[in-house]
Amino acid sequence: MLREAKWVRDKSLPTMDEYMTNGFVSFALGPIVLPALYFVGPLLSEETVCGAEYQTLFKLLSICGRLLNDIHSFEREYKEGKLNAVSLHMVLHDEALTAEESIRDIKSLVYNQRRELLRLVLQKKGSAVPQACKDLFWKMSKVLHLFYMKDDGFTSQEMIHAVKAIIHEPITSYEH
Repeated sequence: MLREAKWVRDKSLPTMDEYMTNGFVSFALGPIVLPALYFVGPLLSEETVCGAEYQTLFKLLSICGRLLNDIHSFEREYKEGKLNAVSLHMVLHDEALTAEESIRDIKSLVYNQRRELLRLVLQKKGSAVPQACKDLFWKMSKVLHLFYMKDDGFTSQEMIHAVKAIIHEPITSYEH
């Protein structure tokens, strides 16, 4: 987020690559996904965790999450004057693209990133990451797509009500 603040302060415009390099980290899946990988089965060596395959799985997952978030938070963030992938894509195309066209292009990027993630998850030969760990990356991708299926999962009233129901409503048994 520091880099984003500097872009605003300096009134500079990042390239899409610069935005995504920062964006996949600022999406902050690391503290959620990475520790969980140590609990899903086989021991992970430092070599595996620092390896290119593991890092690529994480990056692809995080980019999908960042782009899905940007698609569904675009209208709110645009009104607030915040930059995200959709608005950046429009600006980088001299605003010749409509919001709908930009969203379509960003959805295509999500599709390609997710497809590459699935390819790595299904890859058996030459893979250093245990399958249970790769499966967790794929399942988290599915969770992100569910979270952003209709709107911005963080501000969705439907999602907020579901979470409150899980926490506050008692579980009833239908057994007699």
